[in-house]
Amino acid sequence: MELKERDVAKQADIEYLTGELRDSLTKLYGPLLPSRELWKIFGYASPAAYRRARARKLLPVGEFEIEGRRGYFALTHDVARWLATQSSPRVPSRSEEDQEVHADRE
Repeated sequence: MELKERDVAKQADIEYLTGELRDSLTKLYGPLLPSRELWKIFGYASPAAYRRARARKLLPVGEFEIEGRRGYFALTHDVARWLATQSSPRVPSRSEEDQEVHADRE
């Protein structure tokens, strides 16, 4: 039961941090982040490294194109959520919790 309470607390921390990051990023860039900014936010060494990751489908959030606009974009909220989850230890999935419970019983 203690594990579940910690997971709930971690999830609440992630939600709070997501909101803070979303507000900051929205003030700077608006609701959409262009790829010319994303490569820096995601920590890629260069725009070329970012393009390679896109070509390999390794980007941490989905990107999309907008008709009549150049480049790719991501939703600010998606980027904020990804950043928040990267800054804290991973919350185990439901199946991982079940495995731990069964391991304790053995």
